[in-house]
Amino acid sequence: MKTIYYLLLLVLGYGLVSCYDDKSTYDTKEIPNVELDLNGVSETQYVAYLGKLHIDIPVKKNGTPDHPDLEYKWEIELSSSAGLREVLSNERVLDTIASMPIQASGYTLTLEVTDKVSTLKYYSVFSLVVESQFGEGIIVAHSRDGETSDLSLIMDKDISKGFTGTEKIQYDDIFTSKGEPLGDWIDNVAYTVSGATWSTYQNILWMAGKNGLFRADCRDYSFLETGKIIPFVTETYTSGHFYLAPQTTILVMNNQVYQHLRQNDAIFIKPEVISDLGGLQSNYVDNRVVAAATGDGTHSSGSSIWYDSQVGRFGRFNGAFSQNKCSLYSSSENDDNFPFDPSAVAGKEAVAGGFMNSSSLVMVLKDKVSGEYSLYTFFTKNQDNTLVNPTPSYLYSVPAAIKDLLDRSVSICFSTVDPIMYVATAREIHAVRLNIDGSLASSLKYTAAAGENISILKFYTQGRYNVNSEDFDSDTESLLTLPLNTKAVMMATQASDSEGYVYLIPQKDPGTGNLDEEKQVKYDGFGKISDITAQGR
Repeated sequence: MKTIYYLLLLVLGYGLVSCYDDKSTYDTKEIPNVELDLNGVSETQYVAYLGKLHIDIPVKKNGTPDHPDLEYKWEIELSSSAGLREVLSNERVLDTIASMPIQASGYTLTLEVTDKVSTLKYYSVFSLVVESQFGEGIIVAHSRDGETSDLSLIMDKDISKGFTGTEKIQYDDIFTSKGEPLGDWIDNVAYTVSGATWSTYQNILWMAGKNGLFRADCRDYSFLETGKIIPFVTETYTSGHFYLAPQTTILVMNNQVYQHLRQNDAIFIKPEVISDLGGLQSNYVDNRVVAAATGDGTHSSGSSIWYDSQVGRFGRFNGAFSQNKCSLYSSSENDDNFPFDPSAVAGKEAVAGGFMNSSSLVMVLKDKVSGEYSLYTFFTKNQDNTLVNPTPSYLYSVPAAIKDLLDRSVSICFSTVDPIMYVATAREIHAVRLNIDGSLASSLKYTAAAGENISILKFYTQGRYNVNSEDFDSDTESLLTLPLNTKAVMMATQASDSEGYVYLIPQKDPGTGNLDEEKQVKYDGFGKISDITAQGR
C-alpha cells in the first residue's frame, strides 16, 4: 500500500522554575510543506525481468518542484528475513534495469525523500512485482569475441504464441546484460521441460560448451554449472551434447550416454551400462550423433539410436523406466526380413541422425575406407501406431550426385512430417527424398544471399510441441500450434565471424520439401553463431 510518512523529532527543554512570568512569545517554526504527488501511480508496480523500471513521482517543497533542499533514495527489500536491502537510485525519477530475481509476490520498494534543512523524511512504499519477459521463440547461441558465447532470444508473431506486437522483439546477450557471463564457448543448446506434472513443469535450456555444461531456467536465465549437473562424475569433461528422448534427456558426454528422467533431470549421475544380450558391453557414441524421437513426451518407450563404432553396432535407448535403459543390438535379435543387421555394421562413422516422417529414425553413416554413404532407417511405431523399440526398416545406398552433396555438407536435418532429409552446403539447401522403393532423389531448394555462408540448418518445430506433440501444454491457448510449426526450416548464416544471421524459411507445396524464399524472415545482430533452437514456454 502506498503510504506517506514523515518523522519529526522535537527536543523539549524544561527547568525547575517557580513564580516565573515570561512575557515573551515562543519562537515557532512551521513544518515545511513537502508533497509527493502519487496521483495516477499504482500501489503495485510491474516490471519485466531485465526490463526498464521507470517510476516518476513529482515532489515539491513549498510548491517548488525539485527543490534543492531535497534528497532522494529508492531502496528495495530483497529479503525481509535476512534484512537484505539495495539502493537502486538517488535520483527523484527511478530509471534502472530490473535485475533482481523474478518474484510474483512482490518486493517492498520504498522512495525516501529527505529535507536536508529540517531533516524530516517522507516515504512512499510500493509493491514491486518482477515478471519474466522471456517467452517462446528462437534461441541463438553466438559469440562476439570468438572465444565465449552468450544467448539471444528472438520473439516474433510466427514463433511466439500470444505475440501481439507488429515488430519482433530481440533480447541480445542475455547473460552479459545480467552481469553473469558464461565464460565458455557453447556449441549445443537444447530446450526441454523439467517437473513432475505439466502444471509444475519449468522451461529449461541445456547447454554444452567446450569446457563444461550449463542448465538455465528460461524465466530469468539463472544457471547451474557442470559440478551441479554431473556431481558424481570424476573423469575430465571433454565434450557434450543433449538430446530429447521420451520422458528423459540424453546427455552424450565424452562420447558416452548419460540419461535422467525429465521429472527430475537436474543431474546426470554416471554413464549408462550398455550391453547386448550376450553380455558384450560398450558405451560409445560416434561423433556424438544420436537420432532421437520427438513429440512423444507422454510415453515411456524409447525411440533413440546411435552408432557405436568401437563394436560396429547400433545402440538404442529402451525407455526411461526399462530395467536396462540402453542396450546394444544383438545378433540374436536380427530378423531375416530386416534390410540390415543392426548388430553388424562395422567400419563406419556417424555423420547425421534425426527423426523423420513422424515414425522413423534415420542415421547417416560413412564408410571409413570407401567414403561411401548409407542411410539406415528404423521404425518407431508399428502398424497400429504403438511405440516399439526402433526396428530396421530401410537401407538406402547413396548415389554419386547425393554423395557429392554429403561430402560438401555443413549441416543436415530431417523433416519430422515427411520422408525428407535437408542437406545444406555452404551456399545451398537441397531436399533429399527417401522413397519407399529404397531410392533417393534430390533437388535444389534454396540459395543463400550473396556474401553469406550457411552454417546451421534445423527443421522448425515449436519447443513444447517438440517435447510432447500430443498435449504439449496445459492451457487451451498453448494447445494451439503456430502456423509454421513443422512447416519451416531455421537457418544460420555468416557474412563474417562477427556478423551472423538467422532465417526462418517456410515450406510450400506440402510433401515436396520446397522452400518459400519470398516469405522468409531474416533476423540480424548476432556474432559467430554456434547453435540455434526453438524455445517453448
